[in-house]
Amino acid sequence: MPTERAWRDGVWADEQRPLVLTRPVGASQVVEQVCPRAQALGLHPGLSLGQAQAIVPQLVALACDPQRDRAALVRLARWASRFSPSVEPVEPDTLLVDVTGCQLLFGGEANIARQAVAGLAQQGFYARAAIADTVGAAYALAVAATEPITIVSAGQTSAWLTPLPPSALRIDSQTSERLETLGVRTIGDLLMLPRAALPARFGPQLVLRLQQALGEVFEGLAPQRSEPPPFARLPFEVPVTDWAAIRTVAQQLLADVFRQLRERELALRRLDCVVYYERTPPQVVSIGLARASREERHIAQLLVQRFEQVDLAPGVTGLLLVARETSRWHAGQIELFEPQEPGDDEALGVLIDRLASRLGHEALVRPQLVDDHQPEMAYRYVSVAEAGCEPAGEAPEGLGLAQPGRDSFTVEHATALLRSAAQDRATHRVTHRAIDRATCVSRPVRLLARPILVRVIALVPDGPPTWVAYQGHEYIVAHAAGPERLETAWWRGPDIRRDYFRVTTETGEQFWLFRALNERQWYLHGLFA
Repeated sequence: MPTERAWRDGVWADEQRPLVLTRPVGASQVVEQVCPRAQALGLHPGLSLGQAQAIVPQLVALACDPQRDRAALVRLARWASRFSPSVEPVEPDTLLVDVTGCQLLFGGEANIARQAVAGLAQQGFYARAAIADTVGAAYALAVAATEPITIVSAGQTSAWLTPLPPSALRIDSQTSERLETLGVRTIGDLLMLPRAALPARFGPQLVLRLQQALGEVFEGLAPQRSEPPPFARLPFEVPVTDWAAIRTVAQQLLADVFRQLRERELALRRLDCVVYYERTPPQVVSIGLARASREERHIAQLLVQRFEQVDLAPGVTGLLLVARETSRWHAGQIELFEPQEPGDDEALGVLIDRLASRLGHEALVRPQLVDDHQPEMAYRYVSVAEAGCEPAGEAPEGLGLAQPGRDSFTVEHATALLRSAAQDRATHRVTHRAIDRATCVSRPVRLLARPILVRVIALVPDGPPTWVAYQGHEYIVAHAAGPERLETAWWRGPDIRRDYFRVTTETGEQFWLFRALNERQWYLHGLFA
């Protein structure tokens, strides 16, 4: 599932190339997960990344992301609750579902298994399902069986488990290897051994797992039950069209929702208001916040603004307010010096929320870093609803290419690029032949969306510029630092190779110029403050 999750999230776009997920072990990288295509080519967990690349040169290697895998498994567990109220997610890629008594609702156990496998396939996950008398037997058959769906009749558990390997019993790898060394290659071979002697040689886990699979020891599920979000609702006895009455009810329901938020120590990120009508479908009014908030008055003002778009003519028969998205509340730290007034730390979020309520979230944007070598592609503009108003961090993985068309970076973006440039030197295809390394890796405060063709004179073909003509003015170069060579990714099309120079003119201007090696032309790409 982790490799399929990487493909589904867009981190691994080319499904035709084999993929492995790695984890650091000391100074090396070790394969942790392999996709089905990589497994068919002979790769398996435990190999070093160098060994895996020697076997499959076209291999794609990504770092493991246990947090994302865990979140994806929890989401699938919620999805699987449609088949049974008892669903337990087991890391890294297993869902245990108790379907006892649920088969009558789906036309039999086989239909449950088929619908579950088909539903996961629609979401991009390959799955195998097994239904048996015990949890251990169902797990073993789902892991080791060759068929995508296995249904074991009641009382036939032992016969189905006999040909399976002992590793299917959820034992550790060391115990499995020791059994393999001793010639115990199936669970049937294991059942032939005297059970009283097994704990002394292999530990108590082996016997416990065997007894659980056979039904000799009961094993239940620990289903994950999510608490419902804070909500408040009120039905009306008769349809209401009076705006003042509806506003009063909405404020009362909002106060109830915030009371629940305070009791759970939560802050609001998104509020959904469902307006019910007598003869028409309900209408949903959503309020998304740029920053988690517990300012009830601020949310009430936004709710009143959004209610201006609600049609009251059909008659409202009820209201429902749901805190659709929440986060843990972190109280602000009181400053020792220069104390701030209460609520000042949320002033920016309040302003953004009010503007977004009037103009829409897509009208408010902020720059976000993109992991890309080509400077004009190393950022994109995203809505505040997507990025929030918190300080920007490192460039996130898996983002798409930036869309050109903006005239300059912000200072925030340029500062973040200083950190990403240091990482590029070690991890990407960037070659530095710098005269002044500390100067070369810096980035201009203003980066032009499209490089401008300029006239340049250099004393030697590959040397730094000595004279620049830009916007009708001629500049004599007093100092030049570089070159810093940047090459674009191979999958983007024609190769782009550039040598960048930071030049300072005699009059104090600082330009970021590059020589396009393929075209033998000079371009201005940025201006330093």
